[in-house]
Amino acid sequence: MRNIMLIQRHSPFNTSHGRESFDLAMALAAIEHKVTILFMADAVLQLVQIKDTATLQLKPYQHGFKLFDLYEIEQVLVCQASLQQRGLTAADLFIKVTIADHSMIKSCIAMQHQVITS
Repeated sequence: MRNIMLIQRHSPFNTSHGRESFDLAMALAAIEHKVTILFMADAVLQLVQIKDTATLQLKPYQHGFKLFDLYEIEQVLVCQASLQQRGLTAADLFIKVTIADHSMIKSCIAMQHQVITS
């Protein structure tokens, strides 16, 4: 088993990076890797409840984030600075996450066998 961190940086609105990272996280967890996910920059917007995905022409893959526990993806981190820059708090997010400052992010990255960014 390897420790693998997926760092997401993209908004759910302009690219398919979020969906692709979600699929990768599930696949890695299914083959028993210890997966950590870090949402930073515009990727924190993936964790805000979007009510009208049809109007925005988005596939609602974010509902799948609730499967993280089932796949034993226990460490879901959100960059504290990224939340603050976008005027968000943990209460605005629809899944349970750990708010991470710069030093926590740095130490988590140091514990990984592999880091994948999108």
